[in-house]
Amino acid sequence: MNAKIYEYDTKVYRTKITITAIFCAFILAYSLFSIFTTNVPALWVVAAVVAGYFVWETFVSIANPSKVEVSDQGITFSAYHKSHHYDWNEVKRFKCKPLASGTKMFVRINEAGIFRGRYWVNCYYFNDGNELFQYLFHKEVEIDPEGLKARAVRGSEETKSIKRGRARRK
Repeated sequence: MNAKIYEYDTKVYRTKITITAIFCAFILAYSLFSIFTTNVPALWVVAAVVAGYFVWETFVSIANPSKVEVSDQGITFSAYHKSHHYDWNEVKRFKCKPLASGTKMFVRINEAGIFRGRYWVNCYYFNDGNELFQYLFHKEVEIDPEGLKARAVRGSEETKSIKRGRARRK
């Protein structure tokens, strides 16, 4: 497989991620100021933590990538001129958690931490998003063939095979 690049819709990324993160940066700055100047510092501490977390995830740990590049050699998540690359031969753990919408996935790679290894991939806004969603899902099954998701996929395939066999006999 040659490298395949999936990119987030630029306008949507700017609106949903970038502008929201900039707004959160202002909230963070105002919250830090208000902690020391108001009678309700606990409220501003909560606001600072929430806003700071979103700013951190967006600009530092690039947990909301604008580009995902996959190939036979590895996977790369990129945003804001930063990239996190993982070679498949170095990936020991690859977990994908699809959310209820069926288009957004939380991906954890190896020992995910606060600086890298945790990514929200909203496939709906990526070009060829369904293909990306399926790729990530099947990559987890490939990397962890004895995991719960792999066993569920095998069980589903066995059930379909049995049903096809019964249908042929009728």
